[in-house]
Amino acid sequence: MKIRIIGIKSLEDFFNLNFDVFKSRIRIIFYPLIFLILLSIPILISGCAKKPSVIQKVSKRIKVKAFKTSYNIIGRYLKSPGNITSLNNTVISAHIMGYVVYENIHLGQSVEKGQLLLRLGAPEIRSKYYAAKAGFLNAQKTYNRIKRLYKENSVSRQTYDNTFMQYKVAKADLNAALSYLNYKNIYSPINGVITQKKIFLGDLAAPGQMLLMIQAVNRLEFKTNVNVKYYSIIMPDEKVKLDISSIKRAVIGSVISVVKSANPYSHSVIVRIKINRPEKYDILPGMYGVARFKIGKKKAIIIPKTAVLKRLGIWGVYIANNEGEVMFQPIKKGPIYKRNYIIALNGLNPNLTVITSGLSKISAGSYVSPVFLKH
Repeated sequence: MKIRIIGIKSLEDFFNLNFDVFKSRIRIIFYPLIFLILLSIPILISGCAKKPSVIQKVSKRIKVKAFKTSYNIIGRYLKSPGNITSLNNTVISAHIMGYVVYENIHLGQSVEKGQLLLRLGAPEIRSKYYAAKAGFLNAQKTYNRIKRLYKENSVSRQTYDNTFMQYKVAKADLNAALSYLNYKNIYSPINGVITQKKIFLGDLAAPGQMLLMIQAVNRLEFKTNVNVKYYSIIMPDEKVKLDISSIKRAVIGSVISVVKSANPYSHSVIVRIKINRPEKYDILPGMYGVARFKIGKKKAIIIPKTAVLKRLGIWGVYIANNEGEVMFQPIKKGPIYKRNYIIALNGLNPNLTVITSGLSKISAGSYVSPVFLKH
């Protein structure tokens, strides 16, 4: 009995058919797998390769000086604004009535003690002086005559006493007339500067009228209002640093006194500070300034002034990380400390590497090799 496979003429055709099916299945299964293997080869190669470090990538580093930040214990200061005033303000007033017949001064002029400032014309004062002088001379002659007669016992004691009293009154009248005569000429009582002038040539001066004000420029003080809670901290003779904006420099003064009366509205007390050697600083009464009182201590980060720069209107410093990469760090500048340093109010922490030299050669993203400065 013969078995016949439909569609297959011979055994050779059967094997040929199976092999073709097998090849088609291989193509369906293995070709995508081979394709995936080929794609993963570059990834595997790149993954096995050693990654270069940041330091290997940087071929050139800029050598700079650097500063390691840390906390420093510095003085804590209280700032208080105020003004410079003169310790000696002299107001010159008229004692007699008269017209100004001589005046050769101007506002702001420096004058010396004993210098003639004004002369008043007052004829009646001179007439009174001459009358008083004549009365004194007459009383003096009468007294001398009665005195001689009294020694000779030719007049009584009462006559002598009356004559002597008349002589004393005449002498007092003469001295009064002479003093009024001296009031015609007005001299400067101190060395100073004329800060107010209320009279001019030809004006009529009346008794008690203010004519001039002179301020001594070699005896100056600084007055400021300080919160009453610091009253017990500020001591007499304490040294105070004054920042005078007009001359752009610091002035050293010492506390004269703290007024023992608080203002009930501002809750402050007046502190008077004497300026030592004001002629050395070329300062004048009326200048504005700020007094800095030391009231304790505090922690602060200080950095060299050479490290601070301005970028796009923002103050800051260049700092470097552990790999030497440079970054710009904004800061808030504080006051100058010991001339060459600045107090950083915020923006910096301890143990940061702040670059202090070569700032024009670097920028954010540069790499540096820092050499640290000694504190």
